[in-house]
Amino acid sequence: MNDYPIPSTPVHITYRLYGSIPNLPMQRLHESHRLALVALNREFPHQLRSTNASARKRHRELNEHQAVRFYLGYDSLLDKAVYGPTFLDTPVAKQIIIDSWQHIAQQRNLQIYAISVMSNHVHIILSSDEANSSWMLKATLRDHKRYTGSMLNRLHKTPGRRVWAEKEYDRAIRRGKFESVLWYVLNNPVKAGITDDPLSWFGNWWAPELHESFIKLRVA
Repeated sequence: MNDYPIPSTPVHITYRLYGSIPNLPMQRLHESHRLALVALNREFPHQLRSTNASARKRHRELNEHQAVRFYLGYDSLLDKAVYGPTFLDTPVAKQIIIDSWQHIAQQRNLQIYAISVMSNHVHIILSSDEANSSWMLKATLRDHKRYTGSMLNRLHKTPGRRVWAEKEYDRAIRRGKFESVLWYVLNNPVKAGITDDPLSWFGNWWAPELHESFIKLRVA
């Protein structure tokens, strides 16, 4: 049994470089998701959901399934991208991202659990004890993007280059799902075919306190 005290609402955030997904595949993904939700609402209309607890529960479950399906499609587009920027692929660029999050965590009382810096996007699991944590995390990500964008442009001597896509994807991690999301994040470079060992890959970082309850048990 994992005894590390995971808070009730850690969040998994994925954000990407500007231009890392072409418009057409992204539009197709959004349209497919929209049509799936339309079909779902047709199968479980509002009146049925408002009077039938079983229908309401099933609608919620299928809605969650569609959200996960959309996200996995989005992440797959990033992993399989043939064109677009990949300038997070160097150790120096990856360290800029990781260092920024560690600094922000100290400043704003965040808990960072894991980070995976891929060549064109970043995964992070974090949480905040602030009452209005959703707003605070949005503001924190905005500041992180601004700072790292400046540092990456300085590194590459590309002043004024737009670095980050505006929209990110974030999902609260439900109780009991933390370990599976943690390994989803850490296994990103394995899934992309970059390495066979996520624990020695330079772009991955995880909180040392997770070692006994999650990392050590998985690799033993």
